[in-house]
Amino acid sequence: MDAHKNYAGFCRAFLRSLDPEHAADAVGLADGFSLLGQKNVQSRLEKMRGDSAGQIRKEDAVRRLAQLAFGRANDAVRLALHPQELDAGTLDLSAVSEFRVTDKGGVEVKLLDRVKALEALCGMLDSSGDAGLLYQALENAAGQMEGGWTHH
Repeated sequence: MDAHKNYAGFCRAFLRSLDPEHAADAVGLADGFSLLGQKNVQSRLEKMRGDSAGQIRKEDAVRRLAQLAFGRANDAVRLALHPQELDAGTLDLSAVSEFRVTDKGGVEVKLLDRVKALEALCGMLDSSGDAGLLYQALENAAGQMEGGWTHH
């Protein structure tokens, strides 16, 4: 793979994870922090950010906030209880804000504040006055959860 494609892959991986070392590893490059300092990488990141900013719609943000506010933490619990048996890359850990193993081998899992996600969701919808977006977001989020929630 040539350097141009590697830099594009690095930028995509970085924008997903915001972790320069992880992004560099993902595309077979070294020293993600040095890559962030390169002018060509910086200009590519700016272009990608600009391109993606125009693609995100209010409905996307509402749907994502509903998923965070009402999502399940089952995969986080499974990972905490059986870390050796699971591939963390295949799990939905979007509800997790922090995950760490203590010095004594215990596991601490910190979940996102669902109340804050719900408040942000309500704030977005209050400003637009469109409760229909809330119901649609809730139905979409429920469709991804077992025993969904619907509004009639």
